[in-house]
Amino acid sequence: MNVDIIPTLKEVRAQKIYGKTVIVLDIFRCSSTIVTALANGCTEIIPALTPQEAKTILEKNHPENVLIAGEIRGSKCKDFETGNSPLEFQESLVKNRTIILTTTNGTKAIRHCKPAKHVLIGSFLNVNAVCSRALGYQKDIIIVCAGSQGNIALEDVLAAGYHVSILKKQMPDIRFGELARTFYYLYLYFRNNLKQILSTTRSGVNLQNLGCTEDIEYCLQENKFRVVPIFKNNTIRLTQPIALHIEPEY
Repeated sequence: MNVDIIPTLKEVRAQKIYGKTVIVLDIFRCSSTIVTALANGCTEIIPALTPQEAKTILEKNHPENVLIAGEIRGSKCKDFETGNSPLEFQESLVKNRTIILTTTNGTKAIRHCKPAKHVLIGSFLNVNAVCSRALGYQKDIIIVCAGSQGNIALEDVLAAGYHVSILKKQMPDIRFGELARTFYYLYLYFRNNLKQILSTTRSGVNLQNLGCTEDIEYCLQENKFRVVPIFKNNTIRLTQPIALHIEPEY
């Protein structure tokens, strides 16, 4: 089994992911928010490409059961109920509701991965669970980093390296592509200083400027949840809890 990485949304091509298992990462903050919302009892999340598409989807649903959420360049969309901070998606707000979510990078990355056989949503928050499920499909794995407006985002790069390290622990003979190997070693080099380093990135500084400093620390928590969000038929839902090859450390 092989694992490799697509470093930005703009490099996603159908032929690269067709028939494979994909793990989508947008650490600051889309994938972390999706994992949190579903772990807190939300029924499903519908990823929209734009705020206008999100509003169109809302019109076709029952508003009392639907939460419309999202951001443009980090700031909450006008007239939306919430933005994209995972700290907003508490059980009291999301339980038994459908969420329509649009973000600058993450929801686009998820939608672009439709040609894959399986599309999983990963993060630091659920890394053990998502890697275990990905290996269970017994297909080559591609980790897709959403990036930031077409550019590499260091938080996604290091998270991808972390996922590769867990995949390697769970399946020692898994084969690395060159980017997977590179991101893996980058993660090993920086893993003891993630918060300090990622607070200085473009995305980290933007979050601090928006008053969302707490989101950085939250999104870097490891294995907070044992959930595996799956994108299928244009919506994201949870699979059933699974037995992990490696037990998370709480």
